[in-house]
Amino acid sequence: MRAAISLLVLLLSMCGVQTDVSTELKELRDMVVELKGRLVASESKVEALENEIKAAPKVAFSAGLRESGYGSTESGDNDLNLVFSRVITNVGEAYSSTTGFFTAPVKGVYYFRFTVMDYLDKRWVQIRMHKNGKQQLMWLAEHDTDGMASYLSSGLTLQLEQLDTVNMLLPASYRLNDDSDYSHCTFSGFLLFPL
Repeated sequence: MRAAISLLVLLLSMCGVQTDVSTELKELRDMVVELKGRLVASESKVEALENEIKAAPKVAFSAGLRESGYGSTESGDNDLNLVFSRVITNVGEAYSSTTGFFTAPVKGVYYFRFTVMDYLDKRWVQIRMHKNGKQQLMWLAEHDTDGMASYLSSGLTLQLEQLDTVNMLLPASYRLNDDSDYSHCTFSGFLLFPL
């Protein structure tokens, strides 16, 4: 490159160019060096962000109530912890299809969503969301008399500490209906961001 610059300077001086070409070329070279430095710094920042994204915890799950087939889930005389056994997605393995509990792997802000269904003929359908097995976060109910499917659906954004749990409860004397082919009853959640 230096040889090309020297040749260019020689040619311009032979052509009678009166300007100080070597000063202009030096300024251009300095600008290229500065831009190269900025590019390297930007590439370094992009690489750091990519590494941060790769290292961040990944948590997301969705599960249906029934593993297979169609049928009712009834609570009987006591509240029933719902175990959504048909795992659709479980990135990070924070949801247990054995216990029905989501356990926060890191302190952070999480979003949870659920939908449940029952055929109501002069009946109520109810559902509760609990934190750490006792604190009631949400209690929804619906009454209908037409014998058709009625759905309850809602969601919450929760700040959780590491190892906090979230689960769904069916209150005593209530039921839900689900079909594994259509997943009328689902429980889902994901990490919005760690704290």
